[in-house]
Amino acid sequence: MVCPQLEKIFADDGPLALSIPGYRVRPQQVEMAERIAAAISDNRVLVAEAGTGTGKTFAYLVPALRSGGKVVVSTGTKTLQDQLFSRDLPMVRDALGLPVIIALLKGRANYVCPYHLGRAAADGRFQSPAEVGHIRTIAKFAKSTKSGDKAELSAVPEDSGAWAQATSTRDNCLGQECPDVKACFVLRARREAMAADVVVVNHHLFFADVMLKDDGMAELLPACNTVIFDEAHQVPDVAGLFFGEAVGSAQLVDLARDTRLEAVANAKDYAPLQDATRQLEKAAKDLRLSLPREGARMSAAQLAERKHFGEALEVLQKDLAEFGRHLESQAERSEGLANCLRRTQELMLRLKHWQASPAEAMSDVAGNVVEAGDDGESPTVRWADASTYSVTLIQTPLSVAKIFKRQLDGHPRAWTPPSALTWRKPVAGAAPSITRAMRCFIVRSTCPIPIARTTTKPWWRRHGRRSGQPARRARVLSSCALPCARCGASTNY
Repeated sequence: MVCPQLEKIFADDGPLALSIPGYRVRPQQVEMAERIAAAISDNRVLVAEAGTGTGKTFAYLVPALRSGGKVVVSTGTKTLQDQLFSRDLPMVRDALGLPVIIALLKGRANYVCPYHLGRAAADGRFQSPAEVGHIRTIAKFAKSTKSGDKAELSAVPEDSGAWAQATSTRDNCLGQECPDVKACFVLRARREAMAADVVVVNHHLFFADVMLKDDGMAELLPACNTVIFDEAHQVPDVAGLFFGEAVGSAQLVDLARDTRLEAVANAKDYAPLQDATRQLEKAAKDLRLSLPREGARMSAAQLAERKHFGEALEVLQKDLAEFGRHLESQAERSEGLANCLRRTQELMLRLKHWQASPAEAMSDVAGNVVEAGDDGESPTVRWADASTYSVTLIQTPLSVAKIFKRQLDGHPRAWTPPSALTWRKPVAGAAPSITRAMRCFIVRSTCPIPIARTTTKPWWRRHGRRSGQPARRARVLSSCALPCARCGASTNY
């Protein structure tokens, strides 16, 4: 599979070499680019793996930009997302001389919200004088920025409590009912993404969009011809979190804070609501204090053995119900209070789902409780994730293959998940270096799936070689006799 045009682009006298200092030809990079170009042309699924130093980014950017269609590139981290948008994409675009429009799209928590910023500046309560100064700095930034992306404001630390009050979340966003909707940075970023040829997102935003489409709701991302997952080994974990249910103490504390601000502005004469917000916040924090001080992940069975956790959870449920009753009596007084009531009802439902004892449950080898899903085919596991300051109760599906398969089958497009090489214990009948979770996640999507692999031994298996020394060799995965989920046949890739 040789493409003369791609070979010229990646040659030592090609446009990349002439435009990029220190560029060198890597045969594995050219092979990967050729296979990605073929997958994009044929609307096929391609799974590619490559070690550090192969040049994966340019290997997928060059054929993606030359394809002429709409491309969505999804990354595992915001750091790589910013690097792609600010450095790699412009560099390749300029080297190839292509008139391609690129856009960066992040989750709404990364953009300043004019509505919540105004409320916080007028009536906000802060933990320290430093946060007061931060909110003023953010207010000045909001007047001069075009994007509203908080990554542009280095003067305010990312962990400052002021950001939580100056940005919105999916829960507290007022949508089209917001009085500042015309100045919304999130909507502006989405409009730019709709008009762009290449959109750079992260896995969390991508699966938030998939979740909305699966529910029949509006989409966050534009329709596209090609989807590329960089750092694809993180996809199964991110997808599992999005298609499960979670309720956390941090969400409840945020709800109490937002309700308190709305009540100050629109229900000052109803003191019981203020008292209820303080009681809810205390109950949420007490739930975290009922668990060990250090962060931990615990199954539902392990949590059931902790008496203090059960008592704290019972108090939280009671206080949340009381909070909801007070909020319901005042919800008609403003759109913000009505939104807080909707969030309260949703969190109450999630908490009820998490607490429900399954009629038919079985224990796995780890002692976790596994429940049959609504469709009878997607069991879920209940567990808790305790961080330093908060705890999240999570119900996660063990497989998201059916949901993701609907997205793959719903629109003819190319799917390319390149990932850094990850070595795991071999599974019988499986490709030795592709993680089991990643294979199953993709193999159930289409029939058949061509898989290309550019591989290298990891540095600890190079007999003392340093990771920067070349010890790489490109090869294609030859025979993987996994049964196809669609037709049941054993397929060689």
